[in-house]
Amino acid sequence: MEDINLHFTGDFLAIDKYHNLLATLVDNNIQSKINNLDFDPHTISLKRVMDVNDRSLRNIVIGLGGTVSGIPRESGFDVTAASEIMSIMCLAENLDDLKGRLGNIFIGYTFGKKTSFCPSS
Repeated sequence: MEDINLHFTGDFLAIDKYHNLLATLVDNNIQSKINNLDFDPHTISLKRVMDVNDRSLRNIVIGLGGTVSGIPRESGFDVTAASEIMSIMCLAENLDDLKGRLGNIFIGYTFGKKTSFCPSS
């Protein structure tokens, strides 16, 4: 069972969901009036992922639907297999290492020009 492709075991989909949940948390924090993580929306480097290799979706503009649709900014999609979360899963040696690496994901910069990392850390 350990030798089977990740897609067949459901792990591939779980990585996809975790990565997109992280992107949603970042967008939600930017959209809220609190923005306690102080993300500068124009510096966010974290893109969403999906298991479709469509080059036209790699670079898109989001948030164009008015105030309820978020802040307009450039974003895009990466292929799940090439996502940072997938790389971390492959490199992690144990659960503690996995947690540490997930907490070190670079998100972007704050308005104060400080680096901003994964909000789960």
